[in-house]
Amino acid sequence: MSPSRKMTCCLFVFLALNTCISSVYSQKVHIPDKVSAPKAPKAPKLPSDTAVKAKLVKKILNAFKFRKNARAREQERVIAIINQILADSLVVTSRDIQLLNQQLEKTENQHFDSLVSLLSTMGCCGVPPPLKDTPVPAPAEDPGPAADSGSENDINSLVNKMLPILQQKNEQAQSEKAKQEKLKLVRAVYGRPGDQKDTLRLGDSLGVEYTVNLTQKANVTGIHPYQMGDKYLNYNFSALTTFGFLGYSVDGRTGRVRANFKEAQLDAVAAAQAAGCNLQLIISDKNTNNITALLQRDDAQLLLADTLGHVLQQRQANGVTIYFRGVSKQQRQAFTQFISDLHSHLHSFDPKYTVNVVIPAFDKELAYDLQALNTSVTFFLIDFTHASGQTAGPLAPLKGNPSQSIDATVSRYLQRDIPPAKFVLMIPYYGALWKKGAYGSPDGFLDYIPYNEIRKRYDIDTAALYDEAMESAFIEIKDAAGEVKEEIWFDDANTLGPKYDYVLSNDLGGVAIWTLGADDGYSDLWNELVDKFVVTDTVYLDTVRLIAAVPRPLTFWQSVMHELRVYRQLFKNPCSVGMGSYKGDEYFKWAAYFFLALTLLTAVLYVAGIRYKGDGWKLKKKVLILLIAQLNLLVITSAMAIFLNKELPWLGITSGANCNAMPLNTLLGILAIGFAVGLVATRFLLLPLLKRNEVP
Repeated sequence: MSPSRKMTCCLFVFLALNTCISSVYSQKVHIPDKVSAPKAPKAPKLPSDTAVKAKLVKKILNAFKFRKNARAREQERVIAIINQILADSLVVTSRDIQLLNQQLEKTENQHFDSLVSLLSTMGCCGVPPPLKDTPVPAPAEDPGPAADSGSENDINSLVNKMLPILQQKNEQAQSEKAKQEKLKLVRAVYGRPGDQKDTLRLGDSLGVEYTVNLTQKANVTGIHPYQMGDKYLNYNFSALTTFGFLGYSVDGRTGRVRANFKEAQLDAVAAAQAAGCNLQLIISDKNTNNITALLQRDDAQLLLADTLGHVLQQRQANGVTIYFRGVSKQQRQAFTQFISDLHSHLHSFDPKYTVNVVIPAFDKELAYDLQALNTSVTFFLIDFTHASGQTAGPLAPLKGNPSQSIDATVSRYLQRDIPPAKFVLMIPYYGALWKKGAYGSPDGFLDYIPYNEIRKRYDIDTAALYDEAMESAFIEIKDAAGEVKEEIWFDDANTLGPKYDYVLSNDLGGVAIWTLGADDGYSDLWNELVDKFVVTDTVYLDTVRLIAAVPRPLTFWQSVMHELRVYRQLFKNPCSVGMGSYKGDEYFKWAAYFFLALTLLTAVLYVAGIRYKGDGWKLKKKVLILLIAQLNLLVITSAMAIFLNKELPWLGITSGANCNAMPLNTLLGILAIGFAVGLVATRFLLLPLLKRNEVP
């Protein structure tokens, strides 16, 4: 049988076995009291010329004991698949098992995806060929009992190594299902107004009002470099508590703040603040000479603090984060005093302003006096974003590296009597590219690669290996001869999850993502962040009646007051009043009719008095004043009747969908101005003309 055929068969066995058993163990099935056992499938007839030294697949199958309530049909199907593959002469030699055991001793292979990758690159049944200098014993034609015993021990050892990996895969599948369910609930709250109220029914006539918002279990800071441009459009601001804007630096000699960005690049800041995120302005510098100059000049520090206070007010920010790389032991006291003075000066602007400080993962020189800084600093951001050492490895290993690992670093800093809630882990969304040293020489760091670039170049589902101790993924880049030339160490959703769990289980302050936008185009890292940190916060307000009370009829005075309140609203915004909220259209219509009739009668009286009694009529002036007053009331009531009429489509509220938003006071003002203009025109234009015509 060819090696390629054996390799294909072995992969098929491994994946089919995992799929079938996962489905069996993940289902809870009710089985009747009596179930007739299925007929065992007949064992296939193996070729007589094949020396089967160890049937690994059967051994694994026996190790997975089927539960009593497992479906008999499912059990039969699994056994049938295994026997069918065995019928194709899939055999594993003792040497294959020994070499596979050696590979599984390595932590990077103790992961399901790593095991699949290992099997897919092996020779016969996935076992790599031995090294050139390694002697390979010749297979015995007739192995004795001792050889059989040794082979049996190797099989048992191999099964013990593979079972936890398969179980891990099953647990990951269940965890992924729970994760998707939680993401579904969280996404249902996206875009929901914070003050929106819903009602939960408690009974037939009683309910309780509540609001639902998203909150975080710990502080989640997303660091956004100004160069990211419009990538912020893909950010999930609901997962963040703080938005760190990386775009400021300082001139150490003068203390002047330099804005390295253009005004148009602040759109991301506006979007984050609109989403409810706090804003931190990050002042970064890695020039040791510039940092030294600043720490030596009190006047420069004062100008910097004063400028930052005004910038925080201008940007409506919540504080600053000082990210100085290269602070030395000799600057320990000066840096502490600088942070203390900065904190005091910013508090003179606003007591709510905060100061954060980025500290290295391994403070070899003890340049940071954390106990002295503790009173001035809100959060210490532990920097895990830089490569170090001469051995290829991750930027932020969970364990393993005593100087760089998260667990060792946090333990060292906690020994300085600083509360755990003060520490925030700054986790990179970048990978580290290493060049492997030849013939035992040290490895060399080459470059940082964003997560989205790694995803574009490689299929990490099949190419990535995992180091379970350091909780990091890596990809081996090999030459044509199969020798590893380079390695890329990075974090994905599988490795970030345990690190987020570490933050929560140790009550740390939170995480800071370095940097947002490095995963642009992929959502798996955002989903992991939401799954671990974002929770729905339900606040119950008050109980309410679900059955509306029968309205009581209003008294005359209550009706009048209700109409007046509606008219007051009409004076401001007529479209905010419902058509059924008032009855004034009928009232003013009949009032207009009344004043029209009264005005006509008064006008007739006035004309008759002038005609029969002449200019000497004593009541002439009084009747004229009454006529003018009635005319004004007629205009006002007519305007109100027209404005309140629900059938006129061109003014005020109508029965249709349209509404003229002109306030009532504006309409009355226009009418008053028109009336005044008419009076002036009559007095100074028409009356002089009439008098001129009367002169003989």
